[in-house]
Amino acid sequence: MSSKDIIGTKSDLSLKAILMVCMVMLFAGCTPDTKKSGIESDKTAISDERSAPDSGKSGLNVNKAKKPRLIRRELANKKTEKKAKQQNVLILLSSSVKSYQRLAQKIASDPGVVAVEITLSGDPAQDNAVVRDIQSSDTVQIVAIGLKAAQSVKSITNKQIVFAQVVNYRDYGLVGGNFKGVSALPSPEKLFKDWKALSPGLSKVAVVVGKNLHSYLRRAQKAAELEGIELIIEQVASDKEFVYRSKNMQRNIQGQWILPDNRVLSVKALKEVMAYGSRRGRQIVVFSPGLLSYGGLFYVSPDIAAIAEAVLLRLRQSAGKADVQGDGVLPVMSHILGINQNIARQFNLIIPAAYRKYINDR
Repeated sequence: MSSKDIIGTKSDLSLKAILMVCMVMLFAGCTPDTKKSGIESDKTAISDERSAPDSGKSGLNVNKAKKPRLIRRELANKKTEKKAKQQNVLILLSSSVKSYQRLAQKIASDPGVVAVEITLSGDPAQDNAVVRDIQSSDTVQIVAIGLKAAQSVKSITNKQIVFAQVVNYRDYGLVGGNFKGVSALPSPEKLFKDWKALSPGLSKVAVVVGKNLHSYLRRAQKAAELEGIELIIEQVASDKEFVYRSKNMQRNIQGQWILPDNRVLSVKALKEVMAYGSRRGRQIVVFSPGLLSYGGLFYVSPDIAAIAEAVLLRLRQSAGKADVQGDGVLPVMSHILGINQNIARQFNLIIPAAYRKYINDR
């Protein structure tokens, strides 16, 4: 981002902070007052992430102060604690971002796993040593949380690796036989069902997003069509294109869905597009509660508990197999939802009784 994109006001700094967090993760589960709207898995009930305690984390945390050579010893110690039918799992975090830690806690707290948790330090020499120790360890299943963690273990071929909290995984060629993931994007089926429930007259919306999200966008178009909504897709390569395409949509576009794609979003672009859309009377769906004050009708982000359950499902299905089983990226079918009641009133929308619990200021 150039110096001219740096905004000086308090509100703009707040928006910049929101976008910076978006760059390393999605906002799923980052706020304690978020509410879940989702479909529970047929195989297991997904609990609200708020039920997970902040302390009592299962697994070991290898931080910057701990030398990489200790990791192999810790893996061996954890192995001796393994109980019948439990799986040894190593959880590698890109950084100490709160959402990464919460996801790691959710995975590690499952009674079916014995987990070792390692956070990359950011020091290349130390992180390379960590990866070498991981590769030579007896642990077969690795969970990589965040792009940096996923990239660091990409070259490992003798392990099963499941990645999470990575949006643009295709840009980095992360999917392979032993390397598969869980989606970091919200369920479009649930999103369009919720949007139609809030705005029954909705018939045509657009999404402007970066490239290499083809399968997700095809799924989104089908989901929108099932709700009687036409989804117009514009794929762009920069924040300037994001602004241009957003401002030059067909006049009959009623809404815009903004995805957390750091490749095409900047503070300036996001602010400009939301302000323009609000003036044009467009309903705007965003990815963070912090963006509701800029004119968003509602926000959705994947539920941390649902992501954790999807990761655990992949680990269970792949135990004892050569590769990670199933499709390249497993979808997450529930999300966190928050509604901006003031914006809903501006559009003369009546929030259904079943959705009033998702009003964001309650």
